[in-house]
Amino acid sequence: MKLSTIKIIGGLTISIFATAATAECTQEDVQQRMTLLTTGMLVLAETDAAKMQQITVSMQESMAAATESGDQDAVCISLDESIAILEE
Repeated sequence: MKLSTIKIIGGLTISIFATAATAECTQEDVQQRMTLLTTGMLVLAETDAAKMQQITVSMQESMAAATESGDQDAVCISLDESIAILEE
């Protein structure tokens, strides 16, 4: 499961960087959030696989919508929401 989560996060990262950056949410911002999220998800995979799966599904849905619209700010918001759930 850990490997599939890493693949999902990697795929999302690629799709995120394909979108254009805006002044409020730069590619650097996205990269920092993805690094934080990826690190947290790897730790969570070892301690609470159910919560990790919940975050993964939620993140996939919101990130798909954000990248589909090309809204970089929505990408940052989605990542922030996933990080907040991770930190609960």
